[in-house]
Amino acid sequence: MKLNLLIFFGVMLAVHSLAQPPQTNSISNGINFNSVEKAPELLDSTQLKIFYTDEESSSVDAVDDKLLQEQSSFKKEVDTYKSSKARIKSNSSSRSASEAEDIQLQHSVTKLKGVAQTPSEQIEANILYYDQGNYNADRAPQLMEALRLNPNHPEGLNLMLANSLVTGDTLMVSNTLTKLKALHLIPEGMTCYAADLIKSVPEHTTLITHGTLDTYSAIQEQVTKRRNSIDIISLDLLQSEHYRALLLKKGYSIPVQSIVDVIYLGDLIRVNPSKTFAFSMTIPSDYLVQFEQDLAPNGLVFLYPNSLSNEQILQTNEQFMDSFSYMDCGVELDESIAGLKQNYLPMILTVEALSTDKSKEKRSRIESKKIKTKQKK
Repeated sequence: MKLNLLIFFGVMLAVHSLAQPPQTNSISNGINFNSVEKAPELLDSTQLKIFYTDEESSSVDAVDDKLLQEQSSFKKEVDTYKSSKARIKSNSSSRSASEAEDIQLQHSVTKLKGVAQTPSEQIEANILYYDQGNYNADRAPQLMEALRLNPNHPEGLNLMLANSLVTGDTLMVSNTLTKLKALHLIPEGMTCYAADLIKSVPEHTTLITHGTLDTYSAIQEQVTKRRNSIDIISLDLLQSEHYRALLLKKGYSIPVQSIVDVIYLGDLIRVNPSKTFAFSMTIPSDYLVQFEQDLAPNGLVFLYPNSLSNEQILQTNEQFMDSFSYMDCGVELDESIAGLKQNYLPMILTVEALSTDKSKEKRSRIESKKIKTKQKK
């Protein structure tokens, strides 16, 4: 008999929703860039020391005041854009902006490109212009120009990886992943989590991810382990028409609606009935409730549709429970990803619920694994 998920799944979803997935795809991605090796900084006019005669000083002051006002206006517009984008990306039931929000964001990036004066402002304006396009590869020239001026720009590199994924440029994907790793832009803890995540995905299964960090680290692990029999589809990247066209070529049917939200995911699954899916536990629970009658916990994913018996579910999750790293990679976890440890709890609770062994030794083993989900290194 299969696990009765109508009763048990509600508990697991509640637990799973406590973890803080890397939901936001705002430009910073929640990564600490302080240790990143940066390209040589470009001097702009405010950094140059120039000496003027007394006769020139008053006109120079006026020019400086105007420049400072322009820079202040640029920074204010950037902050407004990023704040709006972050709010949109934190939505637990949609990856897409509303039509009104999209119009406002486009207005912001158009304005930024028009007022950018210094090289650093031009870089940021070009990066945000690409970002606002939701992985529209037609905007790649602006992104490439930004990276020409600063090849190690963290935000630019993250978006270049996204652009490579939506266009299917596997060589650029590999090269950009290597660079992101070398610059420590993918945290070690995330790499550790991705190793357990990819282990959770059976052969010939499609893994659905949610944001950027979970997608990038999973793809990095897939490439490293050469798990070519699985596909990884990002809900965030599905906003891109280029990405949808790429998936069509791979044999997937794609819903027609442009907004990527809870309804979109449901439609995507329904129009691909021959596929087996694994939902990453970084996906907010709002997306998963619609499938609750036919899901099976499997390590760090929920399998759909569930074709496993209770015995198979128990055996697989018990093996994962004893072999996973629990993000214990010997490094201190960044606060932005430490909450992901709680995504291991559904697996542990499944073992606890299905196991017929109620011995003290078994209970102690399960409790020790629960403790691992609470520890922060």
